[in-house]
Amino acid sequence: MDIYTRTLAPRFTKLLAKRESELRTILRSTGDFAAAAPETQAREVLDFKDMAVEETQSVVDEAKADHALEELEQVIAARKRLAEQAYGECLDCGEPIDLRRLMAMPATPFCTGCQDIHEHGRGVGARRATLHLSKGKNS
Repeated sequence: MDIYTRTLAPRFTKLLAKRESELRTILRSTGDFAAAAPETQAREVLDFKDMAVEETQSVVDEAKADHALEELEQVIAARKRLAEQAYGECLDCGEPIDLRRLMAMPATPFCTGCQDIHEHGRGVGARRATLHLSKGKNS
């Protein structure tokens, strides 16, 4: 497994800065849409199809903004870890995160195994308990 080393810091600094800029652009554009929405509601005649399209677009834009905001928080946290020279280590287990994973998702705070645990609703405590039990079996 290839892992992150400090010699890669400039590359990841650029990747994270670029993604932060993209996310901020998304957030600005969804904010602009929300500000324009009252104008479209001021029209006197709307058919049900138009209303459904506008409502659907509003829901999609809100979900897009929520996702962008969540990812932006991860990017900012990753940039902080990079500055503190703690980047590239899983926040749960402390093991190095595979470089291929970091290249695909530079803001990721977890290794693949810990990410799987987070996605299936089991947090850090369950991961530590699992690690503890597996170590006890090998002893």
